[in-house]
Amino acid sequence: MSVTPELVEQDDGGRLIKKIVALEAILAAPFEMVTDEQGREFIPPPAIVAERDKSERERLAICTDWSNHSTAWLMRHRLGLRAVLVDLMSGVEIKGDEAMIQALAEFSKRNASHIKGILNLTIPLSESPMWILGQYLSQLGLSTESRRPLEDGQRVRYYRLNTSNVEFIQKVLDYRQRQREERERKRQESLELQAAYAARMQSQYGIEQRGTCAEKQRGKNLYNNSPLHPCTPAPLPSSSPSTPPNDESGDNNRGGMDTEAELSDSWWERVKYYARLAIECVENGVDAVKELLSTLTSDERCGVMLEFEDLDPDKFAQLVTDAPQWTEWMG
Repeated sequence: MSVTPELVEQDDGGRLIKKIVALEAILAAPFEMVTDEQGREFIPPPAIVAERDKSERERLAICTDWSNHSTAWLMRHRLGLRAVLVDLMSGVEIKGDEAMIQALAEFSKRNASHIKGILNLTIPLSESPMWILGQYLSQLGLSTESRRPLEDGQRVRYYRLNTSNVEFIQKVLDYRQRQREERERKRQESLELQAAYAARMQSQYGIEQRGTCAEKQRGKNLYNNSPLHPCTPAPLPSSSPSTPPNDESGDNNRGGMDTEAELSDSWWERVKYYARLAIECVENGVDAVKELLSTLTSDERCGVMLEFEDLDPDKFAQLVTDAPQWTEWMG
């Protein structure tokens, strides 16, 4: 979105996105009830919530004060807030005397101390159900507006979510969903690339791809029909050193070299071949280049990068910019 003074004010120093993330979590459909070994039943949080907790713990490994998104989600779920929000987000109006609103308020008052500890909300026992609901909505970046029509000679107040507020938040939620779908698509393409490459290595040379791909493919059928990625290399013969046969004098040192002279030319041709593949892989991101290099020996990797720079200095500069740590791949 275009940055405007109104948008900056609405962002509130980054607090708004945190509220939208919490709303996104409670709107996500939970998993079905499960039973643990002790016979206790509980509802696991949606994958989007569990993954957020997991990634935070992996990213902040030494932290001892994580956000515990799953715990906050569980409290809101037990409040019955999801059912209320689904109706409100679809444009339903409420008066505050509905059974689910009354149940939410009663649960809040009975568990006020837990709600304070988990959601950091103080629930006074004297407040109305609509006031209590408003506090939960505020934590999710939502607000209400009301109207008072005349019914049977009396004014009745109806509440609904602020329309412009909902439209704005819905755009953000839709954008986040598209981003997740795009990341998942790229992840699947990467898995297909790795599987196809591992299958070719297995079928042609009877060896598994080194690194994480080998771990993922071990024990699985490597002969699959996944489409080959344009960056997938057709492996050349192994570059491991070989011991040449003895010459007429019985010596096999070949003047200090452990291979015949023509094998050096073969090694250099192999390096040039992989350098051209690496140039093509740049279009698919630095991970593709790193994956290609991981299949080579250390001296081949160095040779490939040298040849890469000579063949296409511009793309080499792009690679260095995107992956300044590329020298670590050489080890």
